Amino acid sequence: MRILFVCEPGSKICFRKGGVFIVRRNDERIAVTPDVDQIIIASSRIGISAKALRFLARHGIDLVVLDADGYPVARLYPPFINKTVATRIAQFEKALKRFGTSIAREIVFCKIVNQAQLLKYLAKSLREPWLRDVGYEIEAIATDLLAKNVEELSRDKIMGFEAHAARKYWQAIASMLPEELGFRGRDPDASDLFNLALNYGYGILYNVCERALVLAGLDPYLGVLHVVKSGRPSLTLDFVEMFRPVAVDKPLVTNARRLRLEMVCGRLDYESRKILADLILSNLDAKYRCSKSDRVAPLREHIKREAWDLAKSFREGIEYRGFRVYL
Repeated sequence: MRILFVCEPGSKICFRKGGVFIVRRNDERIAVTPDVDQIIIASSRIGISAKALRFLARHGIDLVVLDADGYPVARLYPPFINKTVATRIAQFEKALKRFGTSIAREIVFCKIVNQAQLLKYLAKSLREPWLRDVGYEIEAIATDLLAKNVEELSRDKIMGFEAHAARKYWQAIASMLPEELGFRGRDPDASDLFNLALNYGYGILYNVCERALVLAGLDPYLGVLHVVKSGRPSLTLDFVEMFRPVAVDKPLVTNARRLRLEMVCGRLDYESRKILADLILSNLDAKYRCSKSDRVAPLREHIKREAWDLAKSFREGIEYRGFRVYL
């Protein structure tokens, strides 16, 4: 997938005959051919012309605007999406019932299993055998969750299993990261470099997951796990959980000692954002194997297929089986 990530303040995106151009502050022009798949804007000081917007919309090129923390605040969608009506009617009928609870349990089960998989992978690659033991402990939490009858579960109980696994998982991650990163555990509001990097990486992942859900015909604002609230993309927040460990945690942890990140006024500077974007986007194009198939495929493709599987589950009322990675 060809992605153009634009974060330099003062840049301007405009369309000229034969392609899209990026005009930087020093008047340097970089030609980008029309076969680009996605343009990501990561600064409030970047301009784009109406002609370029029309060109992107007409050719189905995804345009995403990120805030300073990496979260998508706007995007340009194609005007027509297949199977939207049938899928959303089924989603509205089932999401807040027991059927939705079973999907919530599966999503959290897969997230916990993928956290365990990552720790076992790190135990081998970093030669830290104790991580494997923590991985098995976390896996046992996932097994306990799956053994629960859906009738006995609520969102709060499911999230209790998730929180129990997360404590063990992030304690293990914190213990093996360089001390200078100042990471003591996962806290979205913390100001240390690693938590800021996680926030930015998750923001990019939200963008990819939300697009997949919308193109599969689902409403990203009606979730099954996170509380439904006006303006909150609950289903996106649910769906993204399965992919966090492999899409963001894995590349950040394995590259933690090589990352050179800087902050300005409590936020990542533009160069750090570009470094993180390159790392996460490259990993999304890396090939992985999951429990549903022996065929390896780019992680981005797994996300698309999971969105379609989730939509099919709602439409047809069939049991949903989520994404579990093999590392």
